[in-house]
Amino acid sequence: MTALYTNPTRVYAGLGSSESLLDHVATLGGSRIALIGDAGLKRVGVLDRFEQQLGSAVVFIGLAEVDPTIIASEAAAAEAIAAGADIVIGVGGGSALSQAKAVALLLTNDAPVEQYEGIGLAPQRPAPFIAVPTTAGSGSEVSNAFVLYNTESSHNVGMRGWGYEPDIAVLDGNLLVGLPEVPMRDAAADALSHGFEALWAKGATRFTDTVALAAVRTIRETLPRALKERRPEDLQSLLEASTMANFACGNAGLSLIHALSGSSKIRISHGRQNSVLLPIVAEFNRSVVSREVSLEIDLLPELYAAAGIPSAFEADELIDTAEDEFFEAGATSPFRRNNRRDSSDEQLRELARLATTPR
Repeated sequence: MTALYTNPTRVYAGLGSSESLLDHVATLGGSRIALIGDAGLKRVGVLDRFEQQLGSAVVFIGLAEVDPTIIASEAAAAEAIAAGADIVIGVGGGSALSQAKAVALLLTNDAPVEQYEGIGLAPQRPAPFIAVPTTAGSGSEVSNAFVLYNTESSHNVGMRGWGYEPDIAVLDGNLLVGLPEVPMRDAAADALSHGFEALWAKGATRFTDTVALAAVRTIRETLPRALKERRPEDLQSLLEASTMANFACGNAGLSLIHALSGSSKIRISHGRQNSVLLPIVAEFNRSVVSREVSLEIDLLPELYAAAGIPSAFEADELIDTAEDEFFEAGATSPFRRNNRRDSSDEQLRELARLATTPR
């Protein structure tokens, strides 16, 4: 079998690397910027620094809330088009970068965005896009996929394709210094799940195994100290490990964790869901992973304790049908088929039951 490993996004990594974005704008041939930022960053003044740095080149500013909607993303794209934007810069976590990807796609393709649900359905490549992550978790800065929430049907709409990934990702650990503990912890759990998923995916290769294992180890060694001390060097390591984990799962594919956490009716943060699912699915897959990966599974309880990562949901977090939602999401997800150990419906139901047993 022929293996493919590709990382089309150019990555600039280092403390202070986010201070020269206009150079990257020029490299990509842009001049009129649509700046899409996390609404929370605007509230605490972080986005203001980017507005000042980019100056008059910014022709539109859009703010993304958690779980961006189709309506909000299409409205932002319409305003960016009216302002004459020709390049997009996204600043924030996975939600902001998802909305920024939608805006970049709609700068060159007609709305509605939902018509591009699936893989590679947009006829034109998105507008140039620079991603500046402010969390170390989603890995969206190097991913060619994004998800928007449809408020009318109450389900998530996913789009991906070659060329949907950012052209440039800028990784600056300084941007994580003020991140609150819970978002940092949940984001790291998401990145950790990406690394492990790549290690037990059917699409894994030597390339993805090497990158994924390095990412998992870096997160394990760095996260507890980073949460406590907030040293920029540690935050830079976490951010780079998150990107590495997405390089791995972007090539190997996702599997059972992300299959089970795919329900749009479970309104719990993605990282939080994955933090609960990871140890459960890891034990399920222990028989099909290498000795090195099995040792990392053994170390998960120690990491969870040191970093304060919850391994179960609180009872009041879960809806009455939570077990059914996790099961149905897993049963119908294509990610299930990419898990190296096949799962029967009975086994999948048991994983959903374990995940939704509150502490």
